[in-house]
Amino acid sequence: MQDFTRRDLLKKASQMALGVGLFHQALWSCTGKFAGSLTPKEPFLYEYDERFLKYWDPIYGPPLRWSAAYGGPSHFHGHIQGGATPGVDYDVPMNTPLVPMMASYLRQATKDKHGSIYILLINKYRPSYRVSYGHLNKIFSDRRYFLKGEVKQAPEEGVRPLLRGQIVALSGNSGTGFLRNRFIQTPHLHITLYYLNIENRTMAYLDPEKFGLDGGPPVFWDGETHLDVEPKERVFWLDHTLKTLKEELRHWVGISDWEELKGTLLEYRHLLEGVEGREILNSKHFHDMRSLLKKVILEEKRFLPGTRPYSLMLKIVGYSMDENQDIILTLPFIAPGLEIGYRKPFEE
Repeated sequence: MQDFTRRDLLKKASQMALGVGLFHQALWSCTGKFAGSLTPKEPFLYEYDERFLKYWDPIYGPPLRWSAAYGGPSHFHGHIQGGATPGVDYDVPMNTPLVPMMASYLRQATKDKHGSIYILLINKYRPSYRVSYGHLNKIFSDRRYFLKGEVKQAPEEGVRPLLRGQIVALSGNSGTGFLRNRFIQTPHLHITLYYLNIENRTMAYLDPEKFGLDGGPPVFWDGETHLDVEPKERVFWLDHTLKTLKEELRHWVGISDWEELKGTLLEYRHLLEGVEGREILNSKHFHDMRSLLKKVILEEKRFLPGTRPYSLMLKIVGYSMDENQDIILTLPFIAPGLEIGYRKPFEE
């Protein structure tokens, strides 16, 4: 993975080629018109616009849309108060590339009764957790990722999961607003997260901003950290991360801020010598290390997505989270400067 400074990351925000994949045959008739004149081999070029980037947080991404109907930000409770489908609305321009917030199978790709183009994704490990993206402009998919039956049947059906590094759609403004005035949507992305109790067929809407790291808002993915693991397996990956930490820190060279953080992390690692497995979670030294990484990255934002400290933070915090939080959501957007590492599902 390349090491970038904040300035480098913004400079490296460049054009990327997107294509349109072949849809599952059952979806093709209804999604073909979404794709306009694009063909499966015709590229769709997208470039981040600095006019919008200046409003994006370097860690937490674009702001939530302000809504007159909700009397403020379009957060989860705003949607409930406004009588809309519970979720959040990110204020993003047309044709912003979208990626899965978790390893998922594609369940639906269609229009709702208000004309909003949307996709529905179900979690690879916990299929009761489902995320939908609404008001899209384009959907990119492939029949290999469309799951019709149960998740456990995916391998025998040859269905693959969509990973966090695969572009699945472009944001848009499809659909009309409230039935009473039928206003045209402004460009944005509506995200709904819900939990389906398969046994009794009940459904509960969940706040996406409480399913990021440590129950906070989702942050940018770094393009490499493996966060899609079973909660019970997180301690194994945490143990592995700490055992290989010294080797990882050897690559942290040439940047003064990194050297200072590196020295402190090495001290914590020395204090953790011989601590393994679940004992790590009971160690004050580990939690001091964890708190430090959260402070300098999530609060002070000294290290951005694409840097080694940021990736280490994702691992240390993600793998030591409470197992009661079954999933870890990351932003459905690509961090500026990291576009080159993402690809369309059919481009394999």
